[in-house]
Amino acid sequence: MINTRRRLPASRSRRLAVALTVGGLLLAACSNSSDDSATTAAPVGTEAADTTPADTTADTTAETAADTAPADTTADTTADTAPADTTPDVGTFEAITGVPGVTDDAINFAVLGTGPSNPLGYCLLECYQGGVQAYFDYQNSLGGVNGRDLVISRVDDDEVGNTQVKSLELIADDTIFGIFGAPLQYAGFTDIGAAGVPLYTTFPAAGDVNGFESSYIPVGTQCVECASPASIWGAKVAGGTKAASIGYGVSQASKDCVDRAESEFATWGADAGVEFVYKNNDLPFGFPNGLGPEVTAMKEAGVDYITTCIDQNGVLTLEQELQRQGMDNVIVALPQGYGDTEYFSSNADLLEGDIISIPYRPMEADPEQAAVKTMLDAFAASGVQINDYAIQGWLGAQLAATGILAAGPQFDRATTVAATNAITDYDAGGMFHPVDWTTAHTAPSEGDTYTQCMSYLKVQGGTLVMASDPALPFDCFDFPFTAWTEPTPTTFG
Repeated sequence: MINTRRRLPASRSRRLAVALTVGGLLLAACSNSSDDSATTAAPVGTEAADTTPADTTADTTAETAADTAPADTTADTTADTAPADTTPDVGTFEAITGVPGVTDDAINFAVLGTGPSNPLGYCLLECYQGGVQAYFDYQNSLGGVNGRDLVISRVDDDEVGNTQVKSLELIADDTIFGIFGAPLQYAGFTDIGAAGVPLYTTFPAAGDVNGFESSYIPVGTQCVECASPASIWGAKVAGGTKAASIGYGVSQASKDCVDRAESEFATWGADAGVEFVYKNNDLPFGFPNGLGPEVTAMKEAGVDYITTCIDQNGVLTLEQELQRQGMDNVIVALPQGYGDTEYFSSNADLLEGDIISIPYRPMEADPEQAAVKTMLDAFAASGVQINDYAIQGWLGAQLAATGILAAGPQFDRATTVAATNAITDYDAGGMFHPVDWTTAHTAPSEGDTYTQCMSYLKVQGGTLVMASDPALPFDCFDFPFTAWTEPTPTTFG
């Protein structure tokens, strides 16, 4: 069954297209490299249980050698062999006054996003909020943080066009400690950053939170503009040899995404065995006239792999036209949709073989990893609809709790930000490449030293399966990247 979605009025389509940063964002999920020698506390709730008895052989041998009568070592042996205390550190309660959003019982947060009015058809605010709430429920079941429950006390739907108004309202709200944000447009996020209110948001907000010390994206602020070999590797994973890229003319971000793909293939494609043969970054948003001539041109050029700087609905239109022209075997790099089982199952025939990449550990990787299992168990308990935004909500909430705990019992916004920004190797229990929060608020530039790790999956029978090594699910490139080399398969945690 083909999943059909309603089209937008032209005026709203143009406004939304301007805000789109699709395509390049997930493929440009750069995380700043760091000196990982510093030791930091494990993210809240991800502590591995160490129940291995301590090795007391050396002490016992020395003691019995010195005295033929065995010494009474009952107390020492009991102490050495008892399982380690694996109770998670949830902090200590101390009374606090004058901290916005903090009471004796709760630490209150707001969630801001685009709700049912989201015209692009996927679950955004509801799923992101669900991910945040699932983590809060999990953490509260352990005892909360510093003797208080984590609470969502306010939810604001920006209804697509009111993000800045809502952002300013939240800045002035002394009943909230911080903000979780997942809107379609990010107007007002610079105001939140300038006000120093802790903000936890999503990958596409990279350009709007860049440089703000109190704004957090799960894997660190991404380099949206950096050339990356990740798109070439996607083509290699898909078996492509002749690549194309398409984007919207009304969105500068989309246009730039296509141009960047062309430059990346021109730089590294020949050495990787992939030729860039077609681009169009001036297409109308929503493809009101279809994509017949464009797909015909790609067919004549021999295209077998297409990178996309468009949205999920646009991908369906592209796939329908590819199918109509007998190009079913062309692989498309999907811009988003990870975890959206309905999208993949409803469009199984259209999306078969397509590639998607994400910067965090996939649920499909193995062996099952503790942090992923904890998240999935919590999602199941809360009934949240799982998609990319629910996962980002979980990761943002986990970072918020970790930062408050690191700030200690006398915490406030400023000390929480400072404590979070002192963490040099944060990976949420192995969910992504370690982030150095002393530098990760500013996106890296061309020529900087950093590491980019992506995990690749493909659509098979209406579900996602690993295209990267399931046991080493991250394909990592080290920058500066000059001559083409394949990425290093890696795991974390």
